[in-house]
Amino acid sequence: MNRRIHTTLTTAAAVTTGLAAALAATLAPLAAAGPAQARACPPAFQPYGLIGGKWAQVGGVATLGCPVMAEYDVYRSSQWAGRRQSFNRGQVAWSPGQGSTMTVAAWKGGHYVYFSWGPTSPFSYDKFLVRAYLANDPNMWAQATFNGGTGGQIRWGISGPALENKMRFIVEGCDNGTFSSTCRQGWTIPVDAW
Repeated sequence: MNRRIHTTLTTAAAVTTGLAAALAATLAPLAAAGPAQARACPPAFQPYGLIGGKWAQVGGVATLGCPVMAEYDVYRSSQWAGRRQSFNRGQVAWSPGQGSTMTVAAWKGGHYVYFSWGPTSPFSYDKFLVRAYLANDPNMWAQATFNGGTGGQIRWGISGPALENKMRFIVEGCDNGTFSSTCRQGWTIPVDAW
């Protein structure tokens, strides 16, 4: 049985099918996060550079928590693709294949999972495709389409298995065409929320 569900969501309305038990698709734009809390994290794995900038931008300790390991390289098909760092409640990655300063972040808080991406500079897109998976069951996924530009942030209501399991996120920028979309830079490095 194919449990793959395609869900189209916009910031104005949400249309879901079948996946509601795992993902209560109450999708809304995430309000701008405040500055990182002043509470200090152990200095051994202090975030820095673009990953540290994204961590601070989305709320730092208040959202993702403290880092639990140092940044590390990420490879796809034996090719270097970027860097990623894990925190108490999720991950941040630098994914330069989608823009030289492109970062993505995912984390959980209460009955919500959050995903932030951008900037995609020098690229700008007509739309973004955001895909979310249950990390322990990649056949259980949902996809949402958002207005384009150079980045975005979402808050996704979750219930059932999505509350107890890691969720994995990727995003791809696309341009509209006459008969189909063109997505030249491909999907970002995945990030998990827990």
